[in-house]
This record gives sequence, structure tokens and C-alpha cells, in this order.
Amino acid sequence: MDYLRYLARRALYGVLVLFLAFTGSFFLLFVIPGDAAGALSFGGDGGTDQSVLDAQRKLLGIDRPVLVQYLDALLNALRGDFGTSFAHKQSATEVYFSAFGMTLQLASLGLALALVFGFVLGLLTVLAPFAWLREALTSIPPLAASLPAFLTALLLLQFFAFGTGLIEPFNDDSFLGLFVASLCIAIPGGSGIAQLLAVNLEQAMRSPYVETLANWGLSRRAVILRHGVKNALLPVMTAFGTTVGGIFAGTVLTETVFSRNGVGRLIVDAVKGKDTPMVLISVTVSAAIFVIVSLIVDALYPLVDKRIKRA
Repeated sequence: MDYLRYLARRALYGVLVLFLAFTGSFFLLFVIPGDAAGALSFGGDGGTDQSVLDAQRKLLGIDRPVLVQYLDALLNALRGDFGTSFAHKQSATEVYFSAFGMTLQLASLGLALALVFGFVLGLLTVLAPFAWLREALTSIPPLAASLPAFLTALLLLQFFAFGTGLIEPFNDDSFLGLFVASLCIAIPGGSGIAQLLAVNLEQAMRSPYVETLANWGLSRRAVILRHGVKNALLPVMTAFGTTVGGIFAGTVLTETVFSRNGVGRLIVDAVKGKDTPMVLISVTVSAAIFVIVSLIVDALYPLVDKRIKRA
């Protein structure tokens, strides 16, 4: 029962996150200058023909008071209806999920590469046989994490597309094109995992039980792989939800730089055009993914470390 109450409390936090994400994104669009009528009629900065703008606002339903629009959008969203996209003239949910597959491929491969990169590099920084090699490996994660994402994307695009011609510079649907694009989000994600794992492994290796295990004849490598990794895993799991969120957020920039058709480009176009239904479905699904991953991680905590209280 304690475990179920623990999960129920985490689920309630998740519902609150979804509500705040939906509400925040809705009202944030009203802070940005211009509206969807101006974007559709004359461009993002609005226009000068007031009669055309008024007619467009009435047609889109954005001439109503903001609170009325918000409550209408919230009640419809609770029924799974995010409305009709202003720009695409069809269900925002259908438009979003028609492009979601491309983004899911990119994010999934990016996450897999980040996990492999992070765990391998994190272990190597502790297991390397020479001190100078451990120091060199330790410097890689902060260096990789400090690189701006747009710079990493542009460098990869320059090398693989314009330098070697291995991929197309625009919307390359091949596996190699997907792999190169996923590196942009895997590098910062994997760097964070490597840093956390290495630091916590070093702390675990200074624990008294390690000396006891060493006295029993276990090698340093055996202690790390059999016992250190398990004890260092909890902080990495804590950061995993944030890593997933960062990777999905990174798809927006990556899809823009590599001109890939996915929800990242949809979000950019929706924000520029004040397309409220598209922004709401995009933000809500992204928040839902973050909440679900966090719930899974929270559910695994007590299984990994029995000392965690479930109440």
C-alpha cells in the first residue's frame, strides 16, 4: 500500500505538470506580439486592414475573451480534442501525429546513443589503467556538454553533407542521415550521463565496503562492475527523466538545422504563426512524455535501492 501511495502521489505531480504546461503555453502565446489572424493575413507582425483582421479573428474564434478561449481549449483538451490547426485547416492532433513518427525515430536513436556513449565513457574514465588516460577521458564530457547544440549540428552538417557528401543537406531520410542528426542530441545527453556516472563511481570507490571487498581479493575492475555501478546508478536514473526531456527539446533545433520533417519544425512554425491548437498539442504531448518517463524512473527507485522510503 505504501508503494501504491508513493506512485499515486507521483502521478498527481505529473497531472499538475501537464496542467501547468498547458496553461503556461496557452497564455504565453498571448504575451508574444501579434496573433494568428495577423500571421495568416499579412505575416507574423499583423497587418493594417482592420476589417480583414477582424473577420479572420472571428473565423478563428480568437475574438472572444482570453479566459473563455482558455476554458474552451482546456475542456476540449480533456476530451482529447485540441481543435483545428489555424495554418493546416485540419485537426491539430492529426497533423501532430502525422509528423510524430519522424521525431520519435530521431529521439529514440539519440537516446540510445546517449546511453551507450554515457555509460561507456563513464566507465572508461574510472577503469582506464593509466592516470593520464583517466584525466584525458574525464575532460571529454564537460567539453562535449559545453558545445552549443546549434554549433554541433552545423559542424556535423558541414562535414557529412557539404564536406564528404555522405548525406543530403536537406531532409535526408536515409539511416545515415538519421544517425548523424541523432548525434546532435546524443552528445550533450551522453555527456551528462558520463559525468554523473564517473563522479558517483569515484565516490562509491572511496566507500569503506570497497576496501573490505579488496581485502577479499576482488580486483578494482570487479568491484566497480559488480558493486560500484549499482550504487552509482541512482543519480543517473534521477537525471534520466531530464535527459529524455532535453533530447525531445533538442529535436526542435536538430530538425530545423537538418531540414527534417518532424514535430520540431511544426512547433517552430506554430509558434511563429500563433497557431494555438498546434502549440497546445505539441507542448502537452512533450510534457506527457516527460511525466511518463519520470513516473517510470520513480517507480524503479525503490526496486534499485531498498533504503528509499516508499511513504
